[in-house]
Amino acid sequence: MVSGPSYAQRGRLGALRRNELYGNPGTPEGRSKGGRRTCEFFRLHPNLARQRSFTTLKEIKIPPRSVELAKFIGIMLGDGGIRSKYQLTISFNYKTDREFAEYVARFIKRLFAVEHIISKRKDSLGADIIISSASVIDFLLEQGLKAGNKVKNQVDIPAWIKNDVEFQKACLRGLVDTDGSLYCHKYKVNNKWYKYLKLDFTSCSKPLLRSAYAIFSNLGIRAFLKGVHITVSAKTEVNRYLAIVGSSNTKFLDRWKRF
Repeated sequence: MVSGPSYAQRGRLGALRRNELYGNPGTPEGRSKGGRRTCEFFRLHPNLARQRSFTTLKEIKIPPRSVELAKFIGIMLGDGGIRSKYQLTISFNYKTDREFAEYVARFIKRLFAVEHIISKRKDSLGADIIISSASVIDFLLEQGLKAGNKVKNQVDIPAWIKNDVEFQKACLRGLVDTDGSLYCHKYKVNNKWYKYLKLDFTSCSKPLLRSAYAIFSNLGIRAFLKGVHITVSAKTEVNRYLAIVGSSNTKFLDRWKRF
């Protein structure tokens, strides 16, 4: 009679198989592999995850690289920020930019199928759109955004956007809609007042500023780069910008119509 593996041998074979599937729990790599397998198991079995009080990543819609995503990248490079691996924010003035902020919130929901909250800061007119989703953060980091302070990190427009003219326009639109301004410049010559519209984009990130200036030039819009500002000074050039790039910010469009 041929006997099978002993109890000790069966235990060893089982341990080897466990390590193959889930990694050696005695090493950081093994614990990481085991964690990923556990997360995947509970993602496929959400009811069991809830029973065991196990929190899984929220499922999101993954958008393709597109005009819409390029515009959102511009918004993030403008007034957005990745605070942590779980949360992003987009800041705005609660009094003057509420309508545009609501548009951005709807845009994000359409793009990623995630919910948001709006948090108003105490003792100021500042407010934030807050998205809490590790899945969205992971995706945006893969697209070229960086977490943390944008000035310290000297952020730039991702290469995949720079390589497509339609993506360039969409990204510039997001940048200027959030971190730009449109205003009436007045000056006096020989006791006569003159005024004209002026478009200004400001950033303390040199790579971002250079890339934005290159896009203005590529689109045939005459702009001037000085210090931390890109300025479009002539009325015809402001009109050209709005005709080619456009704006989703009604505050900009209303001001342009008035002047």
